[in-house]
Amino acid sequence: MNTLIVFVVVGAAGLLIVGVVLYFYPGIVIIMPSGQESQLQQTIPQEEISSGKDTYQQVYVTLNDQILIADISATDEQRISGLTGKDTLAENEAMLFVFENEAEHIFWMKDMKFPIDIIWIDSDKSVVDLEHNLPPCNAWLLCTTYMPDGDSLYVLETVGGFAQKYGIVKGTPVEFELNSQNIS
Repeated sequence: MNTLIVFVVVGAAGLLIVGVVLYFYPGIVIIMPSGQESQLQQTIPQEEISSGKDTYQQVYVTLNDQILIADISATDEQRISGLTGKDTLAENEAMLFVFENEAEHIFWMKDMKFPIDIIWIDSDKSVVDLEHNLPPCNAWLLCTTYMPDGDSLYVLETVGGFAQKYGIVKGTPVEFELNSQNIS
């Protein structure tokens, strides 16, 4: 009886250790006895980047030959907090909001700490509207809301002045690749 209890405890501890390792190091490949890779590798994000108080996946976004490293905001919780966890944003950094449906996605600057540009992008990855150098707003009852002229599937937030500096206008093509590895 004692051997069975020890066996169960050791087995449970082993599973717990494997779970913790896979959680913190999701790129690890599990080799199954048949020599084939586990399907877990395909469903667990390969890289997580800490950004402020949240963890985001990242993607490279290109506009007019300018390459940005963008945190992907794809969940309701991530979209609500947005860039509020950051004190600054470098010129080559951004946040890409990914929505389930094309619509007139409205944004505001509540709890922001620095000015940004907001760039609305449609499903064809073309700029449909943009706002320049939007100032932070700390009084949420008086915050201005910003709505695009057309529907968008994505919204890109960059450091204030980026769009004007690099000639981003309506119709500018935007390049990025989203897949199950960087949206979770």
